[in-house]
Amino acid sequence: MNIAVNTNSLRKNFSNAEMVELIKDVGATGIEWGLRGLDSIREDTREMAQRTRDAGLELVSFINGPKLHLTDEVLRYTEAVAAAGGKMLRVAHPWYAWDYNEALHQPDSYDYLLKITREGMERLESAGRQAGVRYVLETHGSSVFASPVANHFILKGLDPQVFGIIYDPANTYIEGFVRPRGAVEVMGPYLAYLHIKNFRWEYFMQELPRGRKRESVRAVKCSLERGLVDYEEVFFALKVAKFEGWLSFEEMYSAPDAVAAEIKAGIAHLQECKANAPAAPCEPFKSFNW
Repeated sequence: MNIAVNTNSLRKNFSNAEMVELIKDVGATGIEWGLRGLDSIREDTREMAQRTRDAGLELVSFINGPKLHLTDEVLRYTEAVAAAGGKMLRVAHPWYAWDYNEALHQPDSYDYLLKITREGMERLESAGRQAGVRYVLETHGSSVFASPVANHFILKGLDPQVFGIIYDPANTYIEGFVRPRGAVEVMGPYLAYLHIKNFRWEYFMQELPRGRKRESVRAVKCSLERGLVDYEEVFFALKVAKFEGWLSFEEMYSAPDAVAAEIKAGIAHLQECKANAPAAPCEPFKSFNW
């Protein structure tokens, strides 16, 4: 397996040097570097790329890029990423609404956000191809990119060497869910890599507009073997599609002194799931549609 680690949830407790050592210690071979913004973009990309090379790791992606329809900002990120030898940049998708309260205050229609998403991609396609940078977007709730099926149609006709999808199975349980095999199949050549984490549901009393309350559920981070995502099913999907790309651990939830153990346990769980997952649909086949 190609295992990487995302630095976003580690940054508040670890320096760049400490994150690199932690990633090597857990047995990962790649790193997904979180950028801090345009003010330090050149220094950050250069330092991160050098640390990655010095450690013998692979630079999987730079993340935290701007919203893709903000073309000038994306191009400034692109230039810095390409100069540092980066091949992928996660850009942000337009956001719609996380919940009812946000939807109440969203002035833009979903159709309009889809429109600026596609137009933004079309403006970036030649620049990404020229720079050798692939723009990747994550399946994430509250955005126009929550559903793998929607993403298939948003990206249709664009170059999969320039645009790709970070498939986050856990995120799709919150919004945009498609069974993992269907998700991987419909993303096809646009599937760039996966984010690895898990959630469980927790009941709570939700405060709603105008003082109304209702019992609801929220997603709480948990260990890979406990939550909504069955990673054996995910590996079944990846095997059927013959996908052998990166799996990047994201949103670690343990205390700083337990993060390495959390990732090591997660890697062991993924290895078990991969070993157990069938490589193809199994007989006896079912006639679902005929």
